[in-house]
Amino acid sequence: MFNTVKFLSIFAYTIGIFFFEWPFIAAFLLINIAAMFLCRLRPLAAAKYIISFLPFIFLAAFFNFILGFVQNALYLSARLILICNITQCYKKVVNTNDLCRIIETLSKPLKVFNIDGKDISLMVSISLAFIPVLRRDFEQIRTALKAKGMKVNAQNFKYIVKPFFVSILSRTNEISRAIRLKGYQ
Repeated sequence: MFNTVKFLSIFAYTIGIFFFEWPFIAAFLLINIAAMFLCRLRPLAAAKYIISFLPFIFLAAFFNFILGFVQNALYLSARLILICNITQCYKKVVNTNDLCRIIETLSKPLKVFNIDGKDISLMVSISLAFIPVLRRDFEQIRTALKAKGMKVNAQNFKYIVKPFFVSILSRTNEISRAIRLKGYQ
């Protein structure tokens, strides 16, 4: 139950970031710093995590800037950085099993529509477990291209995408077979 409350709090906090203007953004920053302190997240680790999302943050800010919303571009960048940071704090205190139980708990009202919360939880669990595998496959493809003397760029995009999707489809088939063999309906 406590994990569900944490999840709903983070969800409300994330939505709240987008509804409040500048003076409150400073308050959200203080909340983020307190959350980093409470979950013992080192500032260097937080900075590395945020840096990995900077291209997406800059892209979103760039579109706002081009459309003439300079102030909105700055607000959006600050908000996205705060969201990345609080998500990292949340990720540090809740593991995958807890997250799946939370999703199962929150999807119980869907029983009215004959949707089982365990099915949704299983899909989330498989998706979360799949991410590191896909990252490793992508790195292997990149390394293979570099070993062949090819650069990873837009011209060689087809050499990356084709094996990557073949890998995704083969792993999806493996998971599907495993689930069916275990008798899951």
